[in-house]
Amino acid sequence: MSLTRLILAAAALAMTAAAPAPKADPTVRYTLTPELDAQGLKDMAVEMRFTGDASGHTRLALPSSWGGQDELWRHLKDITVDGATVAEDGPAVRVLTHRPGARLTVRYRVVGAYDHDPAVGDPGGNPYRPILRPAWFSIIGNAVFAEPEGADARPADFHWGPMPKGWKTASDLDHVAQGRKTLVSDILQSTAVGAPGLKVIHRKAAGAEVSVAVLGSWSADTEAFADMLARIVGAEHAYWGDKGEGYVVTMTPMTPRKGSISTGGTSLDDGFAIFAGSDSPLDSMRYLIAHEYAHTWNPVRLGQMRTEAHEPVDYWFSEGFTDFLAYRALLRSGVWSPQDFRDELNRTLEAYGGSSARTAPNSVIVTDFWKDYAVQKLAYQRGMMLAMIWDERLRRATGGRLDMDDVLLAQARMTLEARTKGPVPTPPEMFRRAWASLGGPDLSADLDAKVERGEAVLLPADLYGDCARIDTTEKPIFDRGFDGEATTRANMVVTGVKPDSNAYAAGLRDGMKYLGREAGKPGDSAIDYVVKVDDHGTQRSIRYRPAGKTLATIQALTLKDGMSAAETAACAKRMSGG
Repeated sequence: MSLTRLILAAAALAMTAAAPAPKADPTVRYTLTPELDAQGLKDMAVEMRFTGDASGHTRLALPSSWGGQDELWRHLKDITVDGATVAEDGPAVRVLTHRPGARLTVRYRVVGAYDHDPAVGDPGGNPYRPILRPAWFSIIGNAVFAEPEGADARPADFHWGPMPKGWKTASDLDHVAQGRKTLVSDILQSTAVGAPGLKVIHRKAAGAEVSVAVLGSWSADTEAFADMLARIVGAEHAYWGDKGEGYVVTMTPMTPRKGSISTGGTSLDDGFAIFAGSDSPLDSMRYLIAHEYAHTWNPVRLGQMRTEAHEPVDYWFSEGFTDFLAYRALLRSGVWSPQDFRDELNRTLEAYGGSSARTAPNSVIVTDFWKDYAVQKLAYQRGMMLAMIWDERLRRATGGRLDMDDVLLAQARMTLEARTKGPVPTPPEMFRRAWASLGGPDLSADLDAKVERGEAVLLPADLYGDCARIDTTEKPIFDRGFDGEATTRANMVVTGVKPDSNAYAAGLRDGMKYLGREAGKPGDSAIDYVVKVDDHGTQRSIRYRPAGKTLATIQALTLKDGMSAAETAACAKRMSGG
């Protein structure tokens, strides 16, 4: 070899050695495929493709606990990995050993958690575990998708595998095919349904498509429900001045139970999963959807929440102010009338007035939020009532020039700016800064007394001017006299009747078959309760006043009588911040 060639070869070797190694693709790619046998759907096949860690060891986290459900990994079968050896580190983790940066392919099957169509009153609450029935499926991403440990912020991709003939599917993950950037956390926070007879209803809201994917048959008008959804989504985007994004609501029917209505659901990344009795009135979902959709902005665009263990410190804002926003959106959109607003607010005021946790300090919310239902609801009730009071206080202080809308919109702008400069304060702190920047009256006394120390919050009588008034009365707390939740769990057998209650005095006893409520309103101790029971083969109705032994301070909103259409519209505008 000539000297020239030797020099060129050496240079080439030097360039090769200096060339940077190809950058590893961080994307985690998911494929989901329904698999059938002669009896119908048997499982869902999941495939994951991703690059293993440079260390040569990757920890694969399986579904574990979510939505009150534990040991979700039990529904994953036949886990295999191409490109690595596999070892267990407890039931919820697999340790993959491979060459550094190797391309790995994980495959497993997801099997159904239920041997029957989920029914109202089944133990365990909403059926968040994988539902795989012969002719349909309904799944939540947190319950079926594994992830490389610590990969929440890595980019992700999603595709459906080959679809059985005649089957249709719908998921909020379908937006991946439309080019929207997706993270692994989005894959986990997803909902997906499928069936040969799946009905998907499309609407437009704020320039984007919202869809309702309906499994089975419902007594409610699902087309009207889709219209309602679009109005709520459109109103909330209009409030914040944001362009819409795709949103998917999946509706999973539960077998009805006579005498019991059940509607529930969970908000996900850009979707919402409804689980309800197929005879349920979907109007009852209006508030829940408006509240959960408002979380698109609060708290994520209004500040930085604390770590999960300390989040409850700020729930009075992140949940209570979200209720405030939901109420406004429902009224502004026309989904609620002023009477609907009144009725829902009065239910909240009734529950707050009779709450065993009414004067609990914020420290108790931190420790007992997940232990005590009354404490959990207190964060919502207290925060919303304070938002209503402060809204009116700012309106009056500025001669009607500003209200809470101006504060929250300023807070969103300030948060966006803060993210470019470093650590972002918590939403309550960002709120205080936005409030002060607009010249709002000092809130220190309220924050100390009402939030931190837990003094009772009372709405002023003239909160909404002369079109409505807030009345304050003393009356007995609501006492159903028996344990409603335990009765449902016990297959509608009356459970937990209190010997000193009016229900007991009227003849209600443990062991009777509960056939339904014929009269009365949960939360209202002033209206007679009438329950129908089967008493050892004899059906009868038992009437009693659901009043407890303790008096409570209860507030209620009353609309002005005889308002014209124009006055009613003006009142709605006042209550919704117009």
